[in-house]
Amino acid sequence: MSTDLLNDLEEIVNKGLEDSAIPHARGNSIRIKHIVVRKSPKGYLIYDAKENRQIVRTAFKSSAIAIAKNLAQGNDITDKLMGYDNAMLKHYNDAIFYKHSIKKCKDETSKEIKATRLDISIQESYRLRSQLDRFIFC
Repeated sequence: MSTDLLNDLEEIVNKGLEDSAIPHARGNSIRIKHIVVRKSPKGYLIYDAKENRQIVRTAFKSSAIAIAKNLAQGNDITDKLMGYDNAMLKHYNDAIFYKHSIKKCKDETSKEIKATRLDISIQESYRLRSQLDRFIFC
């Protein structure tokens, strides 16, 4: 009997969340109003449940949540946020490349240059992430 009560309570709470802009997890997806974010092997897919169509695919969860939140609020700034996602992906790939190059390199001067470039990529990733966070939390 207690499990039936818990299931009923969960249905009531989820019904209230479907109409609000508060993100909630349901199964393997995150829902914000009618926008759904799902993880896939190639990134995060964003769907519009009302129109039953895929909107966009992102590389990072933070950019997917930012896009979903703004779409749920009626702001279509997908192109701008995809620019941030692509820039973060570029710096992420650069960081992986520089880490590998530092391991394999034998020349100390070259290692220092690559370490500097790695630091620049990491700092740029943090800057882009903080800009995405403004779209999520504001």
